[in-house]
Amino acid sequence: MLHAEHTASPLEQSLRLSYRLLLGLTLLAGLAWLFGHIRPIPADSQAVVLRFGAVERVQHAGLLLAWPSPIEEVLLLPAGERLQQRQISGLARNAHALALDGAGTALRQMGDELAGSGYLLSGDLGVVQLNATVYYQIDDAMAYAVQGEQALPALDRLVSAAALQLSAGRDLDSILVSRGSTASGQLAIQRERLRAELVAAANQRLQSLRQRGVALGIRIVRIDLLSALPHQAQAAFDAVLTADQTVERQLALARTAAAQQQQQASAAVSSMLNNARARANERLALARSETSEISALASHMQQSDGPELLRQLYRNRIQGVLAKAGQLSTIDPDSGSRLILPGVRP
Repeated sequence: MLHAEHTASPLEQSLRLSYRLLLGLTLLAGLAWLFGHIRPIPADSQAVVLRFGAVERVQHAGLLLAWPSPIEEVLLLPAGERLQQRQISGLARNAHALALDGAGTALRQMGDELAGSGYLLSGDLGVVQLNATVYYQIDDAMAYAVQGEQALPALDRLVSAAALQLSAGRDLDSILVSRGSTASGQLAIQRERLRAELVAAANQRLQSLRQRGVALGIRIVRIDLLSALPHQAQAAFDAVLTADQTVERQLALARTAAAQQQQQASAAVSSMLNNARARANERLALARSETSEISALASHMQQSDGPELLRQLYRNRIQGVLAKAGQLSTIDPDSGSRLILPGVRP
């Protein structure tokens, strides 16, 4: 008995093809799920592996081998050497308060919460605002992963508390970037020291938390501070600062002008002294030249021919002297008559 060959209907062929396609996709999805956590970790990152929600290990740069979810979860974090930046929200002024400040609303017209938002009290009862930007590193990835989303808000509170404590121990000038005179050089050093002490105080609080078993896994490297006054006092402070800078500039110009005048006076005095010395030397040389014959004759006066040399020198010089006279009158020295000369009596 002959059996006819069974021919699949189009519906059966479609179902068979769909089954094979679905089986292939399922296998691919299974492979993707199985090898989903096998990945390379970049050099600037580190991975925390969580097994059933508990921290299992930390994987640094390299190939990560981990079980798929939900057995193990992988949390990718920045490497420990990589700096992270965060603006401290606890020291920032409330947005509603900023809007009221922009509208020119006085602090006494705001509520206590809005009026004091973002302001710190200094040791001399001044009010200052500190905008802090923290640069930190994740030095304990396991502790950071355990804290999760609470780590950075806790960092905000720690830095805000440290800033509040440090500002209470300083006066306003040692916090603000104020007067640029030479007298405030020590204050500038104190302002730089404030940043370093704020970093040390915040790290000390982080270390205290670590010793109590609630470490955040964070180490602060640097804090940048931008200080400001309340908006109503800022204009007066800027005016004082501008006046100080103007005075300093005018003093610098006056010192420069005085130095230039002193240099010019010194140069003029030096030139006058040099000219006087030159004229004196010239006159001295001329006098020595004109009296050289007289000086030479003085050494011969004790000799027998000395008087004769004197008379000869007299005859040679008297003609030139008499030639310069406007009028010449001669008298006999042996005469007994008197000579009357016009002029003032000697």
